[in-house]
Amino acid sequence: MALFWYNYHINSIPSLPKIRFSVGDHLTDFENIYQIFDKKVKKDYRGIDCEYFLYRPMNTEQKSASFSIPVDNIQKSGLRYLINPKDVKEIYKFLQKPLDPTNIFDFKTIKEILYLNDPNKTIYVLKQLCANKVITAEKFSQNYQEIVNKIVYHLSQEIAFVTKKTPESVEKKIRSLL
Repeated sequence: MALFWYNYHINSIPSLPKIRFSVGDHLTDFENIYQIFDKKVKKDYRGIDCEYFLYRPMNTEQKSASFSIPVDNIQKSGLRYLINPKDVKEIYKFLQKPLDPTNIFDFKTIKEILYLNDPNKTIYVLKQLCANKVITAEKFSQNYQEIVNKIVYHLSQEIAFVTKKTPESVEKKIRSLL
């Protein structure tokens, strides 16, 4: 029953549009915020010219790290643009809405949804887990609590980055809305 409910509801949430990235853009995966700093053409393993983006984490602790990815594979990799600052109010509104706490996703389904790196679907998982936490109280799994903490942390970092607020103030607001 929960899997049907998931497919029905999660698929009704709009997905991210197909987009094109360029040098200077900020993007994110489920762990970090990055900036594309260069675009190069190199030969791939078949000897064919291939365009690559070079990007690095915005986190000051990891500034010396850099990564590359073929331009054609960037969306398949789960990297995406940051949340639009105009959408932050909508995110906060959604976080306030109550959900049915009796439906809970299994751990594997949650991981698959988070791997999509779609903020709308991630927020939905966060709401579902928090609603379930209220119902189960002490029985709420440590794994689920860690997922909640990671989602809140990443969402706070991303919203703080685009709104120029402190991550701590954003995290406090998110937790107050759950």
